[in-house]
Order: sequence, then structure tokens, then C-alpha cells
Amino acid sequence: MAPPIPADKKLGTLQKSVPKVRVGKGKPLPYGCSQAKKGLNFSILAPDSQAVWFVLEVPSGQEGITYAGEKGKFLQLELQPAAHRTGNTWHIQVVTTFSVEGLRYGWHVDPEELGRDGRPTEKPVLDPCSRCLSSGGVAAWNRRGEGIKYAPWSVVPDFRAVDCFDWQGVTSPGYALQELVIYEAHVRSFTRNKDSGVSKPGTFLGFLEPWRGVELLPITEFDETVVPLKHPGTGEDLCQYWGYQTCAYFVPMQRFAAGPESWAAIVEFKTLVRELHRHGIEVILDVVFNHTGEGAWGINNWNCLAKVAVEHYYLMSNGYHTNYTGCGNTVNANNPNCSEWILECLRYWALDMHVDGFRFDLASSLTRGSDGQCMPEPPFIKRLVQDPCMKDVKLIAEPWDCAWPDGYLVGQFPSCGEPRWAEWNGKFRDTVRGFIKGDPGLKGMMATRICGSPDLYEADDRAPFHSINFITAHDGFTLRDLVSYNKKNNHVNNEESGEDNNVSWNCAQEGQDGPSNNPEVMKLRDRQMRNMLMALFLSAGTPMVTSGDEYGRSQGGNNNTWCQDELNWFSWSDCAKESEAFCRFFRLTIGLRKQHRDMFERTGFMTH
Repeated sequence: MAPPIPADKKLGTLQKSVPKVRVGKGKPLPYGCSQAKKGLNFSILAPDSQAVWFVLEVPSGQEGITYAGEKGKFLQLELQPAAHRTGNTWHIQVVTTFSVEGLRYGWHVDPEELGRDGRPTEKPVLDPCSRCLSSGGVAAWNRRGEGIKYAPWSVVPDFRAVDCFDWQGVTSPGYALQELVIYEAHVRSFTRNKDSGVSKPGTFLGFLEPWRGVELLPITEFDETVVPLKHPGTGEDLCQYWGYQTCAYFVPMQRFAAGPESWAAIVEFKTLVRELHRHGIEVILDVVFNHTGEGAWGINNWNCLAKVAVEHYYLMSNGYHTNYTGCGNTVNANNPNCSEWILECLRYWALDMHVDGFRFDLASSLTRGSDGQCMPEPPFIKRLVQDPCMKDVKLIAEPWDCAWPDGYLVGQFPSCGEPRWAEWNGKFRDTVRGFIKGDPGLKGMMATRICGSPDLYEADDRAPFHSINFITAHDGFTLRDLVSYNKKNNHVNNEESGEDNNVSWNCAQEGQDGPSNNPEVMKLRDRQMRNMLMALFLSAGTPMVTSGDEYGRSQGGNNNTWCQDELNWFSWSDCAKESEAFCRFFRLTIGLRKQHRDMFERTGFMTH
């Protein structure tokens, strides 16, 4: 076994065994890679671990820098518990005489594969708090081919670029929740179409060019190439498009960046937030802490939390991953160490990146304890709402997961304190769809939904605006398809997926779903779309619309476009010409709502 490298107590003299490198104890906080007074500090939260190694890439021209017995491009530093461990955190300070910006780094935590010299031979794990990855920019989107695989490393950022960003004095508009009209959008979809006319399509910077709170679908790093499915018609590779298989939670999606540097996504995302704020638009992130992309589809080109401390970060049962999310590896959010990691991530996005709020995907899974049961006062939720850094951050729950009925918490999502949590109101969606479609017995329920759903939110002192009212979302039919299809049409996914009960109606078109040449059918469809928009915008609560519904975008009846690229794209030409009248109706309806704020943005329920 190779002897561990002792820490340089004074950090004043280069160790003779390692030219141009010196090592110090480091500090447990902050997690990840950060600047120290001298050099860089690296820290990882790895509970129960007994042996940890730090790995740092050696740049070109410095290959002579080695530890005894090691050859290659990477330094492998074995940490001593007495010097480099504080509680559950391992840390090290590294000072070099060469530049480290852009160099790859990683960790070995209790490595299982060792060489003859006692050093780990397996690939290091990603830093759970890394801010940059070596995963490529926009040109690498869904890149496939022989020898090409998604296998990123953590990367040391250029701190001068990421920590000295000029916010130009721009701050958040600071809207109250009830003042919002939420626009759910996907960064790539919004401008990837050629008809967008932007110079950097499908990127954070491209998103700014045509603009008009906005809720962004997941923008943290994910592996879009992980999907093994192919389009049944063209044979093209499908992709993980929506981004609900997160790989690195502190890293903005690097294929959404126009610049080539690993840290370009950080600078460009901050630019996006600054300019949206400048124009009076808040930013809410869709975050996915219910499961991760680790091991998705059985592919293990990279590892992270499972190699660091699987029992702490994932909800396990008899040694196996539990599946309350439909994705096979439910996160153990109420484990103290996992809670700390999630909170640190949320603080980073709120404080460093200036986002205004978070929408938590499948949030019911965040209430589950070690036995898998939903808890009335989950420790994670309690810590989140009590965190002083989260005081002014908007919190929105998707109040269900894939385990029914106990995971369906619409109207029951735990507040753990003052009523702050808003909820995606799935009952509003289903009631409005059914009522306007003409289903019987819904008059009373429809009236309740229009009045802000007091049956769901009044008892625990929440207000109408805690109901996020919506008719459609990214997951499901678009507004146009809702009035054009009786059944889903998902064959291009090359798998059986998507909701079967859509409460949809093709407006009496006999014979087939989809486009119609019958003017009476099209007239009815347009009226039904307007009816649903009126119900949405003229109900008490906070309305949310899906990008593309303002012009009647269709996905051909596909209600689960998670693996489709072009099918999700916004069409600027369609928005400009084919549906001008509908777009105008859309704008005027929002304007009508704003003219009567006292009625529709009310903070109390109507008297019964």
C-alpha cells in the first residue's frame, strides 16, 4: 500500500516528493472546489467513508509531477483522516505553481479497485458540489458515435470569471406570488428552431434575444445521450430532452452554453437571469431532487452519490434502490447528510445565481422517511423553510410522486411552519378540462376551482395564490392537442409511455384524431381553447401556461415528449402568422386579469 501524503503544516515549502505542488489540511466548508487564501480548497461530504483520495489532472508540460510509484496525467493524493477529515467531510488544500483553471479533478471514496502500488485504478467520482464539468458545449448536444460516451469529470472553474460577474446593479423584481403569471419554458426549445432568428439558438443567451415569472424546465447538467431508443420512422437517436435525469446539480447545463469554456454556462446563465430581471421577469427553476440520473438505463459511465455514500443519499430497501419516482433511485431527502447537500445546492442557485424560486419535481418523494412513508413534518422540508437564506425564495411543489394514493398530496403538502408552499393544482387541471369538455356533475367543483380551491387550501391558512392553476404543462397534451385528440399518439417514442386518462376531446371529429379540414370542427376547437384560457386567467390563484400554448402549438398528440427534440421546439413563424388572433386573445385575457387584480390576485377566499 502506498504511504499517504502528509499535509504540509505551514504550506510554505514545496514537498520534495512532489515538485511544484504542496498540500495542506484544507477546510470542510464550503463544499466542492473553492478559492483559499493560498491555492484551492476541495471538500466532499462523504459520511461513513474510511479511505478517500483526491485526484487532480496534470496539465501539459507538467507530466514530471508525480508521487512515488505513480505514472500518468493525474496526481492521486490519499488523505489522512487525522488531518483531512472533519466529521463527515473530507477536505484538502492544494497549492501549485502552475495554473489549475480548467483542469479536471475528482474523488475516490473507499475505492474497490486498487493497483499493485495500492493506488485506485477505477474512475474517480464526480464532486457532488462541482460547478463545472468536462461535458462539452452546445455543439456536443446528443453527440453519438464510436468511442463517444457521456463520461464527464469535475472541472476547476476560472473563479475570476464566475465570482466576479457584473450584475450591473440589477436585482430581482421581487413580485409577490399572487402577482405572477408563470410561463413554463425549456431553454433549448424556445429558440432552437431556425425561425427564431437568434444568433445563438438553443442557449441561455439565445433565450434572451426574443424575450417577453418564467419557469425554466431543468437546466442543471444532465446526460441527454443516455436514452437507447431510436425514432421508429427515421432511425435517429432519441434523447433525454426534458432534463429530468440530473447528473450535476450545481452545474448549469453546458450544452445550453454558447461559449467553449467549461464555466461559460455559469456566466451565460447569470447573464440570462440579470437581463430577465432587468425586464421585470422573475426566474423559477424546475429542480429534480426526487431522483438522479446516476445509473439511468443501466449505464454507468460516471458515478457520484452512489459511490460516495449510497445509504445516505438514496432511499434503500434491503440493499436495493426504492422506486417512488418511476425512475428507480429515489433520493433520501430526509437523511441529514442528503438534506445538507440539497440545501447547499438551493442556496447556491438562490444566492450566487440569483434565481427567484424553485418548482420541486415529484415533491411528495421529498416527504418520505427511511421506511418510505410520507411524513406530516419531513425534516428536510422543515430545514428548508427555516433556512434564513430561503426566506424570500418562492417554493412550489408538484405535490405527488409515482406511489399512489399516499403520494398524492394536492392540498396536503406539508408547510412545516408558516404557509409558504404553493402547489401545482392537478385538481384544477382535471376539473377545468372535464367541465369544458362537457363531463356531467362538475358544476359545483368548477365553481370551487374558480374561487381558488378553498377546499384544498383554506383549512391550513393558505391563500388562493398558493394554488398554481394550470390546464397544460410540459408533461402531457398541449392545449391544441387537448382539443384535437381523444387518445395519446406516442408511437414516435418507440416505447409505451404517457398518461392514458387525459380528459381530452377531439371536438366530435369522427374517424380520426388530429388535424381537421372541417371548418366547424376547427371553430369548435378554437372556442374550446379560449374557454380553457378564460377559466385559467379568470380564476383566483396563480396561473401557469406552457410555452407554445399562446399560439396553439401541437405535438401531434404526443403527451410524453421527454425523448423528442424537434417535436418540443417553439415555432416563431407559427406564432407570428397562423395564430395571430389567438395570440391576441391570449394577451388580452391576461390584461383583463391584471385590470381586476383585487378579484383574481386576492389574498383571501370569497365568503361562502
